[in-house]
Amino acid sequence: MDSVALAGTLGAVAAIALTPERSVTLRALACAALLTVYWHHKMLWNLWRYRHFPGPMPLPLVGNISKKTKALHEQYVVWERKYGKTFKWFMGNNVVLVFNDVESVREIGLRHFSAFTNRALPPTGLLQFFHPTIQNSQRYGILRAKDTYWKGIRSIAHGILHSAEQLSSFAPLMMEAAQELSERLGKVKEGESVDIWRALGDMTLDVVGSTVFGVRFKSVKEEGADVVKAARIIFKNSSPFSFNNPYLLLALVTPSFIHPVLQFFAERYPTQAMREQFWAAEHLGKVSDQVFDLAQSGQIGSPDDPYHYNGNSFLKLFIEGHNRETNKNLSKDEVVAQAFTFLLAGYETTANTLAYAIYLLTQNKEAEEKLVEEIDRLGKGKPGLPSIEELKDYTYLQAVVKEVLRVFGPATLTTRESSKDLTIHGLSVYKSTTVHLTMNSLHWNEKYFPEPQRFLPERFVEGSEIYEKQVHRAHLPFGLGPRMCVASNFALTEAKLALITLYKKYRFDYDTKHEFKTAMGVTLSPVNGVRVFVRKRLA
Repeated sequence: MDSVALAGTLGAVAAIALTPERSVTLRALACAALLTVYWHHKMLWNLWRYRHFPGPMPLPLVGNISKKTKALHEQYVVWERKYGKTFKWFMGNNVVLVFNDVESVREIGLRHFSAFTNRALPPTGLLQFFHPTIQNSQRYGILRAKDTYWKGIRSIAHGILHSAEQLSSFAPLMMEAAQELSERLGKVKEGESVDIWRALGDMTLDVVGSTVFGVRFKSVKEEGADVVKAARIIFKNSSPFSFNNPYLLLALVTPSFIHPVLQFFAERYPTQAMREQFWAAEHLGKVSDQVFDLAQSGQIGSPDDPYHYNGNSFLKLFIEGHNRETNKNLSKDEVVAQAFTFLLAGYETTANTLAYAIYLLTQNKEAEEKLVEEIDRLGKGKPGLPSIEELKDYTYLQAVVKEVLRVFGPATLTTRESSKDLTIHGLSVYKSTTVHLTMNSLHWNEKYFPEPQRFLPERFVEGSEIYEKQVHRAHLPFGLGPRMCVASNFALTEAKLALITLYKKYRFDYDTKHEFKTAMGVTLSPVNGVRVFVRKRLA
């Protein structure tokens, strides 16, 4: 074929290929391809620069999020087996780096804390999908607070929660709620099982109400109170991965210019879970406002008031507090945000820990026997419950609580965000990257805790045969470093006093007709509660 004939043939082909209809199609495909690349440029860039981190290949738009994905802490176990102790995955377009070994976790949480001061949480642009009460807690609460502002809030909270005098003043309120629960359990009919998780939730909410807000919610005596229902709903529906709020989940994986459209549909077509969440946030928001006004007035309420203010509360101390970093007193929004945060965190996590403790002791009667023996021995001849100082003598109780937190710690991971480029054990981590430190993986790693599936409080009893075989610096149920849970001492004191109160009068047997199962929402919680038979101890 000569050059003239070839040119003619190519021209004919081009004429056929570039008909107006096909030209439009090609342009549309080109635009779609460019738009896809634009939407995923962040994912593509992170796939390249974090190529030294293994991990599952992300799907367009959603990354590695799907309905088939397990609870995050369970999925991390699967990925750790496949990819090793350090790996990456994608939450939409955003990369998440996961560290599962104790050296890397401590490197990030302690030695390089200045580069990982802030928690990595959903972008502020997602706040529009929450009720104003939740928005306020996310904007000012200690969990999300950053940099200088966080330091100021932390200093106030630390001064309250790590004061022996203040903790001692809260102890009687803890004891009162625990005693009320004990009396309630005494009324359970023989042969009838009770959901001890729900009952303990009523107790912890009363404790948090009386200490954080300075009022008694009367949750133990008045089962099913609205404030209890509201707190449960907040925790049940708050996880962005629960699919209870599909609009929020879509907002996590789509560009910000799509968010107004999602919000439009969210406001007009909410799911049932979203309506419940709105009611719960609205109710707790009103309670917070009412109690703030009581605390600010400084007047002790009447026992006949719906909320009998006792004059001693976190809320009052935050009102009187001063942010040393900003040199300002806290506004009402800031104070209420802290109270709201501590209310929810203190209610759910401690109830879960206590319920898991009772469940594990029903499955390990030898440990239950040792605990009861210590409680009887140290409490013999002493009326009431031990003081804060006397609690230090309860070494087996301390070990039980620590082992419960190892096996079923309510917080399975903690998050950080890098503020600069740096290297962690030879691996590059770049600025503004989300990092997950997995406490659950550490606690179930046989390298750190031999036979991790067994409940062995002796792991934490100094002098026991197995104490030295544990890697105790891998036990991090409250996180680590300056950003660890500021209320850990408060929570541990409440848990210990509650267990002493209950086991002084009762033992518990698990209702074998009831399936024990956990699920991950905001915290690791029992799916269907923890049903037990209450056995009164002989005098």
